[in-house]
Amino acid sequence: MLLFERLSDQSHMTELEKSIANYFLNVGHHLDKKSSRSIASELFVSPSTISRFCQLVGYSGFNQFKESYLKDLKYLDSHFQEINPNKPFSYQDKNMSIVNKLSGLYQETIRDTVELMHHDSLQKATQLLINKQTIIIGSAGDTLEMAETFKNRMLKIGKSVQVERRTDNLFYQASIAGQHSCFILISYSGEVDGILRTAKILKERKIPFFVLTSYGNNKLSDLSPLSLFLSTREKLVDNLGNFSSLLSVSFIFDALYANIFSHNFDYNYNKKISMVRDYEKKRRSNNPVIKDGY
Repeated sequence: MLLFERLSDQSHMTELEKSIANYFLNVGHHLDKKSSRSIASELFVSPSTISRFCQLVGYSGFNQFKESYLKDLKYLDSHFQEINPNKPFSYQDKNMSIVNKLSGLYQETIRDTVELMHHDSLQKATQLLINKQTIIIGSAGDTLEMAETFKNRMLKIGKSVQVERRTDNLFYQASIAGQHSCFILISYSGEVDGILRTAKILKERKIPFFVLTSYGNNKLSDLSPLSLFLSTREKLVDNLGNFSSLLSVSFIFDALYANIFSHNFDYNYNKKISMVRDYEKKRRSNNPVIKDGY
């Protein structure tokens, strides 16, 4: 969850805390030049009140809060200035107008996802998947379909992937898995109870895993030794179809598969082509663009 979402959720705040939260929601980039003492003076409160508020929303103090605030603000300013990821089209749009707006949404989502990727994190995740004999993926909802596509691709280069559709069985898998296994856990919110329980047992048993989740603090990323962040622009419910978050999941799986494939390119290419040819013996086309050369 981004800091700005926590500042906006004021249902459990006192009137004083709401006034401080609203100050931070509106101050924007000007916070860079401010101290807790100067803010306290503006709001007619003590500096310790500002520190306690920062602790209330999950930080050790004002300096850590300020660093996270400016980092999140930079992220939010980076993309999606001309399109709303929650409502990329309206009732007035039809046909090609919708297509063009979705095209813009897809482009922004990919750019956003790439900017959230870090070389070292991607490399660690790739190496983990290469080294482990069994890969188990757990999630809840539509992201399982992206996991199935990843599973099918990996199978054709000789890697065993299991997609566990039940969170109870995912937990049991984590409870009995050995060091030859690794897990990928997916949760956009990072707050799904069944996924969190699995992450906890994996951490306790020291079974390697990483997560695909939203950018910002959440319980799942706090538990995980490694996180690959999804484009984090959609509301959990108030959107037209989870276009952006699902695309981001799909893109990260594509990136993982491509990096694994590239690690031993010639071997994986020959293995995939050989296996597919053995099965697709009657698959033919007269279209010269898609026709295979054998």
